[in-house]
Amino acid sequence: MASGAADPAVPPPLPSDLQGWNRLERAARAAAIALHEWRRRATEAENEVQRLRGELEQVNALGSLPSLQTGDEIRRLRAENAVLTSRAAEARQRVSGLLARLAVLENRP
Repeated sequence: MASGAADPAVPPPLPSDLQGWNRLERAARAAAIALHEWRRRATEAENEVQRLRGELEQVNALGSLPSLQTGDEIRRLRAENAVLTSRAAEARQRVSGLLARLAVLENRP
């Protein structure tokens, strides 16, 4: 039998059979894509659960949560820290300006 010649014992597929196989192939491909996406999402969810468990263990290791009064004190100290950080940055700028002016004065004859 020559290559490329059709086998006379096997009838050619009917157009409706081809359409059915094409639909089946598309459905199988869509199912595989959906399965892959669900596996990816499940893996992400499992990783997130592990991360949150780790953080919860860290929080539990610290002991009980601070009281409302302690929380207010923490907020006050953070605000004070922000003000002091801002003032330190302003002082650095002024010192840099003074050093630049001093350098100019030193270079004068």
